Amino acid sequence: MKKTIHLILSLLICIIISLFMSSFIIKNNPFKFSQDSKRLKETETFFNNEENKDIIKIKEEIDKVNNPKIELIPDDNLAPKDYFQQNKILIMGDSLVEGLEAYGVLYSSNTIWKRGERIDNMQEQLEQAVSYNPNAIILAYGLNDIRLWNGNVDGYINAYSNSLDTIINTLPNKEIYVCAILPVSNEATAKDSSFQYIALFNERLKQLCNEKNIQLIDSSYLLKNVDNPYGPDGIHPKAFFYQEWANDIMNKMR
Repeated sequence: MKKTIHLILSLLICIIISLFMSSFIIKNNPFKFSQDSKRLKETETFFNNEENKDIIKIKEEIDKVNNPKIELIPDDNLAPKDYFQQNKILIMGDSLVEGLEAYGVLYSSNTIWKRGERIDNMQEQLEQAVSYNPNAIILAYGLNDIRLWNGNVDGYINAYSNSLDTIINTLPNKEIYVCAILPVSNEATAKDSSFQYIALFNERLKQLCNEKNIQLIDSSYLLKNVDNPYGPDGIHPKAFFYQEWANDIMNKMR
């Protein structure tokens, strides 16, 4: 009997010692604890990312239903004025866009413009665009922006990128086109050195458009191949330009 009791006590002592040692090893093994924490965080991040993907995918599908993408009618017989109106195309920008309306090249309903407007402060114009609900949007900004940024191409591109994101989120599933900054005369550049950066700004703007899968429309050649194409300020083109510009935009959209 005594031997049995002694054996039982010995076993209990061994079990207690084993449990104590196991607890000590777990407590004093920070590497294992760190590994477990890392795995937990990685698992949590994975599921959060998957959940966000699902939410984004669902939102995209809802946007497609509520705002279906409309194909533009490629009617080669239409003049820009009628092509823009029939397809509900909207061009937004500064005083260059004003010229399209002023010279009767486009209907006023297809233009939103403001003298001195820039891409970074076009929120009011975007609100007008929402009311019109166009099928396609053309952005024609730059000559005022380049004066503001004066060589700071990164600042300009960040501003443009932010505005594009806002437009895409506000008016989903719309065709978006971006006009390159038009060149100015040598006399205008001599008066305002910021215009010397037009080529650089356009190069970076093209990169941005490629990243966002947006077509850049560069109509610079319409001014480079003509003698004395500018008005008195050397910045705004003469009347002939606006019809050719609208034709070039329309043809490149097709």
